[in-house]
Amino acid sequence: MDEQPPYHANDEVDEAARAAERARLRQGVMHVRIDHFYCTMEELLDPSLRGQSFIVGTGTGRPNEPGRVIDVSPAAARSGLVPGMPLRRAHRLAPRTRFLPASHNQYQPILQQLKDRYRAYSRIIETIPVSDAFIDLRGCELPFTTPVTLAERLCAEIAEMGLSAMIGVANGKSTAELAALMSRKDGRQGVLYIPHGREASFVQTLPLSMLTRMRAAGTGQATALPELNEHNQNKNGEGKSEQVDPVAVAEMVAHLRDFGITSFAQVATLTEEGLVRRLGQLGGWLYRVAIGDDDSLVVPDAPPLSQNARVRFHHQADADETCSALGKLASYLSERLQEQRLKGQSIALVLWPNQIRRHTRKLVANEDGEEMAFTADEETIGGQLLLDRHTDQADIIAHHSLMLFAHYHKAGMRYLQVQLRVGDMITTAPTTYYPPPARARGRLTRKL
Repeated sequence: MDEQPPYHANDEVDEAARAAERARLRQGVMHVRIDHFYCTMEELLDPSLRGQSFIVGTGTGRPNEPGRVIDVSPAAARSGLVPGMPLRRAHRLAPRTRFLPASHNQYQPILQQLKDRYRAYSRIIETIPVSDAFIDLRGCELPFTTPVTLAERLCAEIAEMGLSAMIGVANGKSTAELAALMSRKDGRQGVLYIPHGREASFVQTLPLSMLTRMRAAGTGQATALPELNEHNQNKNGEGKSEQVDPVAVAEMVAHLRDFGITSFAQVATLTEEGLVRRLGQLGGWLYRVAIGDDDSLVVPDAPPLSQNARVRFHHQADADETCSALGKLASYLSERLQEQRLKGQSIALVLWPNQIRRHTRKLVANEDGEEMAFTADEETIGGQLLLDRHTDQADIIAHHSLMLFAHYHKAGMRYLQVQLRVGDMITTAPTTYYPPPARARGRLTRKL
């Protein structure tokens, strides 16, 4: 007879502690930033461009036509050229620089590979045109010991594609993006992790000019900066809002510089009420980031078609046990929906009863090519219903799934499996209103 290992109560405590540590490590946002993406892609398409001073512009990219700079090579950046400036001005500053149009169609294979890589690391992804992304670690199903090892693994995979990534990991999008911008400073290799509780000490070492390097301030694309308004929503109030105007960010930084405020540490010494009064809600967001209170969340791009969960019984479950399983499935699906900021409107129930077997006959060909009869068993019953509005609440999902079960259940019936599905998904996003900074009238006051 084999001896069983002795049972220790401390084993459960240790396992609970390890589970809590794993959950803590997964509470974070990873920001992947790929600088000089356009120029790197052009160098991959034309290796003769390596080391040269060139820019990628809108339209035809010609300096004698209206348009703006999309990206600059490192050599062109040393000449004072920056993304966003007019092509004509760039030509005046560096007339010997080569001007190229963007080859968008040829970028698509690499962009698709990048998105596939991001999705392999989490099911909660918010991509930023063209190549960057926010990755919510709560949706990560890969085993990892620390967020640093996970980020280094992704950074190496991106390097194999010929691109150079900067990755920041923190509790919120704003801090993660600032960490990514600093990820190659002081000998770092492209990954910077800000542990929970260290956000304030990290941010307060940075100058306010870092805000102008965030993606929204540079390209006008969605990023960690707060939403500007709530007009772009559907009838239920859900949907993504437009991002804050990058010009407003530049104005805010210049406005604070006039008062001698040039760092996040100085912002942290002020009051939130004073900043809101002077700069609007954008000032409140700036204050919360400065004190390490970053609550910006990852909003998934396109919602999945549905979320499914199934329970397989080890025996023939009766009605009470099946109803109990439906309650657990509803709670599990609700947690997943809220985790991914999703809501569903349709609820479908599929049951595998042990008693009902309907036979269907299909004609298939044997090895000799002759038709033969084939019998297949269909052992599922169920249906779905449509709610009045989208929801992610466990009690609502459980209530309607039990209604479906009561409709299809018959006395004495037992079940082998039960599946619950929530469909017709939409993405929910914060809808806080963030107006642009208030413009001062007349002489500026130093009272904040």
